Amino acid sequence: MNRILRKRFPREIKNNFFRYFALFFMIVLCMYLITSMVDAAEVIIRGTDNNQIESKLEDGQITVFSKFTDSELEEMADKGVTIEPHFSFEVTLEDNSVLRVFKNREKVDLVTLDRGRPAESDDEIVLEKRYCEEHEINVDDTVKLAGKAFTVTGIGSSVDYDAPLRKFSDTAIDSKVFGTAFVTEDSYNDLKSGDEIGTEDLTYGFILNDAMSSDDFKQMVKDFDFDYKAVDDPYYQEILADTYGKKDEITDGINDLVDGTDELVDGVKELYDGTKEFKEGLEPYKPMLPEAYEGAKELYEGAKELRDGTDELKDGVDELKEKSDEMLDKVFDESPNNITSYILRADNMRIGGAAGDIEINKSVGLLAGIIVIILFAYVLSVFVIHQISNESSVIGALYAMGVRKKDLMRHYIFLPTLVSFLGGLTGAFFGLSGFGSGWQTSDSYSYYSLPEFDTVIPAYLIIYAVVMPPIVSLIVNTLVINKSLSRTALSLIRNEQKVSKAKDIRIRNMKFMPMFKIRQMLRERRTAVTVMAGMIICLMIFMMGFNCYTLCDSVGKLSVEDTKYEYLYTFKYPTKEVPKGGEACYVETLKKEMYGYTLDITVMGIDDNNPFINAKPIKGKNKIIASDAVTTRYNLNVGDSIILSDTANDMDYAFTIEEIVPYSVGLTVFMDIDSMRELFGEEDDYYNVVMADHKLDIEEGRLYSTSTKADAERSSHIFVDLMKPLFTMLISCSAVIFFIVMYLMTSVMIDRGSFGISLFKIFGFNSREVKRLYLDGNRTVVAVGALIGIPLAKFIIDKIFPIFIPNVACCVHLEYNWYMYIVIFAAIMVLYQIISVAITGKLNRITPAEVLKNRE
Repeated sequence: MNRILRKRFPREIKNNFFRYFALFFMIVLCMYLITSMVDAAEVIIRGTDNNQIESKLEDGQITVFSKFTDSELEEMADKGVTIEPHFSFEVTLEDNSVLRVFKNREKVDLVTLDRGRPAESDDEIVLEKRYCEEHEINVDDTVKLAGKAFTVTGIGSSVDYDAPLRKFSDTAIDSKVFGTAFVTEDSYNDLKSGDEIGTEDLTYGFILNDAMSSDDFKQMVKDFDFDYKAVDDPYYQEILADTYGKKDEITDGINDLVDGTDELVDGVKELYDGTKEFKEGLEPYKPMLPEAYEGAKELYEGAKELRDGTDELKDGVDELKEKSDEMLDKVFDESPNNITSYILRADNMRIGGAAGDIEINKSVGLLAGIIVIILFAYVLSVFVIHQISNESSVIGALYAMGVRKKDLMRHYIFLPTLVSFLGGLTGAFFGLSGFGSGWQTSDSYSYYSLPEFDTVIPAYLIIYAVVMPPIVSLIVNTLVINKSLSRTALSLIRNEQKVSKAKDIRIRNMKFMPMFKIRQMLRERRTAVTVMAGMIICLMIFMMGFNCYTLCDSVGKLSVEDTKYEYLYTFKYPTKEVPKGGEACYVETLKKEMYGYTLDITVMGIDDNNPFINAKPIKGKNKIIASDAVTTRYNLNVGDSIILSDTANDMDYAFTIEEIVPYSVGLTVFMDIDSMRELFGEEDDYYNVVMADHKLDIEEGRLYSTSTKADAERSSHIFVDLMKPLFTMLISCSAVIFFIVMYLMTSVMIDRGSFGISLFKIFGFNSREVKRLYLDGNRTVVAVGALIGIPLAKFIIDKIFPIFIPNVACCVHLEYNWYMYIVIFAAIMVLYQIISVAITGKLNRITPAEVLKNRE
């Protein structure tokens, strides 16, 4: 019997080819969608992790005023710390691009070469790959640095410049204007001695090797001897002159007083000794010169009192020095140290940028996977139910002939399971190929500076794509077929259906056409509900993609709109007076954790008349005005409290949100500048940021960085470009899946109504009228489903979308323009119209003879 049943497979495939092909194509598309997104993320994330290990990624970097001495480096090494100088300087080339030149590295943050070899002689150089791509530089080409010609022997990337940002304040990578270069030590020293290079940056990369904590290492460096007066930086000396300079003046003054007192004591002692000798010398002549002796005696006693007084003065001055030293140590609780910056790996924006950005692909892919499983199981169940219903009489006849239930189940399970397996295998093949994950990773390679990572095929992804579809098919088919075969053979032969109660609903005063459409929808209400459910699932996939686009687009546009200033200067050494034409602000960076990721929150102190910030701060050390970027990210409202952490000083600050203002430049909250100065213990006129509507005349040496509105405008499109493969795939795949699902569901509804359609044709209804009766009714179902599904899918995805981007410090504005909802609804109806045209041929193939086929 099994052999006889197997002979039905070719006929079954031939008769339902388009249905099986649609099911196969839907599974291929779904598996392609998931595997390409998740595998792309795995390639970048695992590749980055492996590259960081192989390249000996730093635990952090420390920049100093003066180079460490040999004894200090030896002490670090004895403690178990691996440290290597990463000194650099910048060279401006003829095209105004900038190369940051380093020595070849041997211990920390090693360079990974894609092509060529390291620089070995004094006229050789290795360049960063993205800079080479933008400038069309290849191995063996020649580049000129500071008038000297170098041959490019290698092109690659360094793990500490994964995101090759020139400054930490840069909002986007621009490899057209900045890159890195590596040369020999002799060549480095030779270039450094020239006149065309920038100031040398004294940075060391270090690996702690679990020998000590980062805090202990930092403290060890602070404890090294450091003469701040030897630092050749006039702005640094100017700042210290107002602080430690005052301490030195007081200390020097007291030391002068101590020295003067000591000299006075010594002089009085000599005077005392002299008067004592004089008195003793006159004692033999006392009878002869009594008046002289008495005078000498008085002089001696006076000198003795003076000596005692000066001793007391010395004790007082010594006590003054001791107390003043204690007071100065309290006021100046920390001496100047050699550190200018101390950045740990986790806080370094140049490290791991690609892996952090593509994490959204994995998050979206995994959620889309859950949605796809639901969609697949749903479509498969409808498909199987319809197949069993169509072949009910055949199944009943076979059942009556003695065919075992087990054999029938195996027969009807086989084809859908095989199609599911082949669809999953095909989808996985394309998803793991260059057409899938290769395309998804292309933008990461064209933006970040990454070596070519090896292909990664995670076992769980193979199980998901290849094993999961046939297993789901097997389970769904087993449940549905088992329930169908639990009926009696006679019931199956008669194809008895559950009587619908829709006929009991009275519809009066209505023409036949609309009345029949309503009756038809009521009869097929279960199928209509499944159609709506499938539509909502497809819309959720679409909303994920369109939300990605909306987020990237809004981040770029709103950041530019909210950047009212033309220039923003971040000071390293502020001037005593605010530069003319500038608006002073005070900025601190605190942190807040959410979903396991810690993001930076900028606390900005401003005046109530700041022309560049649309916020009026409120007096109070715990009162803030929050940007809508912060409140939407952390789901906060006016009156709520927010706790921000200062991890460097191990302190938490609790603030109350007094107002919410639109501001999308990072995650920012605003305070009254005077209240903020008081909170963080700064002077009444302290500031470290200046905004201006024009360029100010400020010495570069005083600044950490300069940001401009032009920078924001130039980088505004980068987020859309970077995420384009992801949202393009989600949107396009959701449209195709929707088309397939609606085609299958509409086809099922037509098949279920084939008896009625045949009767209408017998009664003289033409094809156009039959189409209106059945397909126009389905159009109403689709329209209602769209009206319900669009806002519902949008609501669900909006609620869970922040989970996809827990590591991105940006505003989460997911609002659509009102007309976009109309466009989405119209697109759904257009797709259904295309389906309706495609399904018309199926209606035309239903003949009046269908009535006789279904006659008992």
